[in-house]
Amino acid sequence: MNTPQTCPTCKSSNMESGSLGSTGKIHFRPEGAKFLKLKTANVDVAASLCMDCGHVALTGDTEKVKSLKDTQ
Repeated sequence: MNTPQTCPTCKSSNMESGSLGSTGKIHFRPEGAKFLKLKTANVDVAASLCMDCGHVALTGDTEKVKSLKDTQ
């Protein structure tokens, strides 16, 4: 998964990669995705924080979403 190298808000390149935390893992689930036995419909989300303005940019695994849509 590619995380942003430039802040979409202030255009700074001072980005710190990381992840979001919660009581469970944060995922993106495509609307209408069905549960599959060999792979879940959950798509991991990566995060980057701009160290200059504080903007948090999220990035999802587009290849996994494409593969989920191809199997439906």
